[in-house]
Amino acid sequence: MVVQPKLETNLADAANQKARRRRSTVFKKASEYSSECGANIHLVLRMKKSGKIFILTSNSKNWPLSGSQLSFHPTPIHKYLDSPETKP
Repeated sequence: MVVQPKLETNLADAANQKARRRRSTVFKKASEYSSECGANIHLVLRMKKSGKIFILTSNSKNWPLSGSQLSFHPTPIHKYLDSPETKP
């Protein structure tokens, strides 16, 4: 019986594949949330290293709202990963 050697995995390729899977999962979860909860979703992901931007919008006609449109709605709640509390 001949044992085939394992293919060497390029670490950069593995990291890119992991990022693609996570991006896909985040978009899938946001889409599910939009359909199940009746929410308008506008999700923007910007990759730090490459600068690539990925956008998911659930309602392309009326979303995202402009700054002037947001002034008529409740103040948005911004969440930041670097702080457990909401920043104004």
